Amino acid sequence: MYQQPKYQPDKDAGWGLIFRLNALWEKVDRRAEIGNYAGWEIVLDRIFSNLMYRGEAKVINDGNGGILDVQINDADYKVFLKVKEKIMQVKSDMAKAKKEKVYSEFQTAKLNYYKILMFYDIWLRKFMQSRDLYLKETEHNPGKALFGR
Repeated sequence: MYQQPKYQPDKDAGWGLIFRLNALWEKVDRRAEIGNYAGWEIVLDRIFSNLMYRGEAKVINDGNGGILDVQINDADYKVFLKVKEKIMQVKSDMAKAKKEKVYSEFQTAKLNYYKILMFYDIWLRKFMQSRDLYLKETEHNPGKALFGR
């Protein structure tokens, strides 16, 4: 006869996501503090991919059982693509200024890289908050502090 297990976990899969995100945010802060822009960007990309678990991709079929394309048409993904486009442009500006040995243009491009990474960082934190994956900012009962709002 089957018996109900006595142990029932008190946490769900959301906790794993929260722990993973917190570990990634720690890496973001370390890379940003030392000016490792490329490392900062890559970890932000990892956070974004962890936050995009909801929804499905759109599969475009050819009508013969084959797949022509797979797309993510979600508005948040479009913001991500726009941010990455801006990052690619500023990296191109930095490379051009470095190649032409124009220090002032390189410094301007580097500052713009920092600014877009700051935007990306802040936007991801807001995105995470919108998905209720941030701790509440003020809660007198620590047991209720896990999910924001």
